Amino acid sequence: MSDDQADSDRKPRDFVASLEHGLDVLGSFDAASPAMSLTQVADRTGMNRASARRYLLTLAHLGYVSRDGRAFRLAPKVLQLGYSYLSALPFSAFAQPLLDEASAISGQTVALAVRDGDVSVYTARAIAQRSLAVTVPVGRRLPLLSTSTGRAMLAFDPAEQIDALIESSQPILLTDKTNVDPNLLRRELELVRNHGYALVEQEVEVGVRSLAVPFFDNNQRVAGAITALTSMSAVTTKQLLSDILPVVQNVADQMQIALKAGRTDINS
Repeated sequence: MSDDQADSDRKPRDFVASLEHGLDVLGSFDAASPAMSLTQVADRTGMNRASARRYLLTLAHLGYVSRDGRAFRLAPKVLQLGYSYLSALPFSAFAQPLLDEASAISGQTVALAVRDGDVSVYTARAIAQRSLAVTVPVGRRLPLLSTSTGRAMLAFDPAEQIDALIESSQPILLTDKTNVDPNLLRRELELVRNHGYALVEQEVEVGVRSLAVPFFDNNQRVAGAITALTSMSAVTTKQLLSDILPVVQNVADQMQIALKAGRTDINS
């Protein structure tokens, strides 16, 4: 383990381990395991059954977990945690109208993502009003290296930080077309930096092509990325670049202008 890794793993004196364990329990539930038994939660978190039981019953008492016989699942109250974050974003008030307009103009799903460590997180989206439109749930987390939004944000990091992330990341094959080659990823990120947008085809989902443009804050740091998600059968790469890229770029430009002006409402 490197000295940097050891420093990052070293917990402060006032670290509350019980809070960490409670959050681990909440994080153990996912789409593949929406309901789990006590034993399953214990296995997923690495706790013994007695500890897992205490945390589950505490979370149930607080309303974050529900219980049906031996099965536990997340309760709707968990959404309050995510809503608190979303409502506190500096651009939350004005992002949605821009996404709605861009989706209406382009006929495609348009979304906003922010960075959380080595993942890209969708925080807002406008789903195209047509059949078979590509959908993306708010809160979905995907690897920076595999997504158009992630690459659009990551490409503007210093080269040494990009290298460190690539070297430390465990390859995740989301599809058989996911690029996990370190050298190819470095070249791809260089292209993104030069072109100002990232284009990903079927690396996250088969049949889906996406394009993303970053936007920056007052300090010229990447604040997030705007993406359009399209079906490969409906939109060609040429159409994506000629017709939809300008729409996405316009949203990113408006977000950037508003952030730099310190505005909290794009229409104010």
